[in-house]
Amino acid sequence: MSKNKWYRKVEGMSTKKRIIILFVAAHLTLLAMMLFTFPRINAKMQTQAFDLKTFGYSSTEALAMIRNLDQATIDFYIFPQLFLLDLLYPLLLAMFLSACMVRLFKLTAIRSDHLISNIFLLPFVAMFFDYLENISIYFMISGEGVPSNGLIRAASLFTSLKSGFTIISWVIILIFLLIFLNNKRLARKANTSKG
Repeated sequence: MSKNKWYRKVEGMSTKKRIIILFVAAHLTLLAMMLFTFPRINAKMQTQAFDLKTFGYSSTEALAMIRNLDQATIDFYIFPQLFLLDLLYPLLLAMFLSACMVRLFKLTAIRSDHLISNIFLLPFVAMFFDYLENISIYFMISGEGVPSNGLIRAASLFTSLKSGFTIISWVIILIFLLIFLNNKRLARKANTSKG
């Protein structure tokens, strides 16, 4: 799919109502993970689950975490965590963040053919790395024997990249929101001085 077609699809989701729906759906899914799956996984691992380690993890740390898991927790981590909730959440979050960006571009007069408008794709890059992280975690915890250092390093890198692109997406939204609010303030000031 071309960038323009993808942009138009996201633009269709960038109404106030749809953004609110996406926000609620994404954060209800996150809430389910934080209240239901992660507490059980974290308790067994005796630390935060792989997905929650923003800056990744070392091979030593990962192996210690895996050793703490029993089969019931591994099964629970695989489903519903990795292949239900953590399939839905990255998609919903990417759609929400991207729709917010596109709406703010319109409000700050950034056209869809402007080079800067390409950053609306960043949340989907984060989603892609989140899915690669899920697949890597699956192989780390479900395989026979000890996972290789290469697999652990790859999983850790995907976790860091997912976190990084998500943080960058939120920062971009904040910057454009501040630009929009400042433009609004200046316009109001100009109208007041005319009056």
